[in-house]
Amino acid sequence: MPIEEMNEHAMEIIMHAGDARTLLNQGLDKLYEFNREEYDAKLKEAHKELVEAHRAQTKILEKTVLDESVRPSILFTHAQDTLMTIMSEYNIAKQLGRVVKLIEEKL
Repeated sequence: MPIEEMNEHAMEIIMHAGDARTLLNQGLDKLYEFNREEYDAKLKEAHKELVEAHRAQTKILEKTVLDESVRPSILFTHAQDTLMTIMSEYNIAKQLGRVVKLIEEKL
């Protein structure tokens, strides 16, 4: 895989992960307003973006496993770091949704 192609996939990861982060933040804003419907919709959209980012990551990883001459670039390493961070943010956002749901049930 040429470095240009790897970097294109890395940018795809970063872009989808960044879009997911934006959607997560929008969803959390809705959660703070106790607007569960909009929160759920934003998290669903964010999940779709994370799936797309993960697909791009998998393309590169498969090629590095199948072809020893393919070595990840610094940009790919950055993309993986970005994706993992935002996946963690997604998981925390889901947990916050559960906490708010418990609070709503107690009110």
